[in-house]
Amino acid sequence: MSQQPVQRFYTATMRRNVCVLAVASGLFTVIAPGQLAAHDTNGKPHQHETDINALPPAPGLIFDLLAGEYIMFDELVRRLSDRKYVLIGEKHDNPVHHHHQSHLIDALSKSDQRHRAVVWEMFTRDQQASLDQKWQDVPVLDLGQELDWEERGWPSWHDYAPIAQVARDNDLKMIAGNLPDDLLRPLISNGVSALPDQLATKLDLPEMPEDILTRFRVEMAESHCNALPESMLDGFATAQFARDASLARAMVDATALQGSDGAFLIAGAMHVRNTIAVPWHLARFEPDLPPNEIAVVSLIEADDPSDNPPKPQDYAERFGNPNDIDFLWFTNDILRKDPCADMTAGQ
Repeated sequence: MSQQPVQRFYTATMRRNVCVLAVASGLFTVIAPGQLAAHDTNGKPHQHETDINALPPAPGLIFDLLAGEYIMFDELVRRLSDRKYVLIGEKHDNPVHHHHQSHLIDALSKSDQRHRAVVWEMFTRDQQASLDQKWQDVPVLDLGQELDWEERGWPSWHDYAPIAQVARDNDLKMIAGNLPDDLLRPLISNGVSALPDQLATKLDLPEMPEDILTRFRVEMAESHCNALPESMLDGFATAQFARDASLARAMVDATALQGSDGAFLIAGAMHVRNTIAVPWHLARFEPDLPPNEIAVVSLIEADDPSDNPPKPQDYAERFGNPNDIDFLWFTNDILRKDPCADMTAGQ
């Protein structure tokens, strides 16, 4: 169940959309919502206008799915301002994602009235006491080693440390949100009866809705290279359902801590989907919470340029439901080994 470390190399960003480079270099200026006016290098406007929303997704662009438009980072911060829960999805092995997560947490913590705790998928509930102690005494760059971060299978702590640093800089609490590792195998084998009584009461897991079970079964099969026996898919789906509930419960409980009135979540993108994952459980734990108090920002690796590039909505649908994500923040990808290659070699 742990994430395997992978080799992390940046791909060349010069192969990306040339229009985005023009935007980044300041050759375009916003003149109206969704539009840019083109300027030459002397600052004089051309006679045509370019609709930025017609551009294919590329690294650096942020897309508001509800509004149907690209927005700047400062506007993202404004639109997220004072949301109680802000969930920031990632690909674990992409260091750019962790840089962006830290930047967003820092900007929101400095700009709005919320003092949100930082809940982590990567730390487990049985590590909370140790996390509390080490958080007071250990330099941020050493925290991962003290808590067996990489030994537990996560990518380099060095990549995640900026998130912890902005938490420390802004006096935000650090919360371990995930289920203990030693519970996952019993959950897969025995279902929710494997949960200790106190935790079972806290999570109050209902019977998994059929549509969620169906989606999880497909996703568990695909994420394990279709190598899992079909008889195990329900068990893996149950573990995923319980992990999402644990992360949501940690976010809710964090708001009751002195000095906190909201929570960020740092987690894989599949955990932060509105209709199926942690936000679904947040709504269950806080049924009177207005939907606009929950915001999902997913960091998404943009595809290579092509003659028929996908639209932002197409990326959202890859997660199963176009309503699962509120904001798409596009980044470069990284070189990866095919995780299924070793399993299929020689077949």
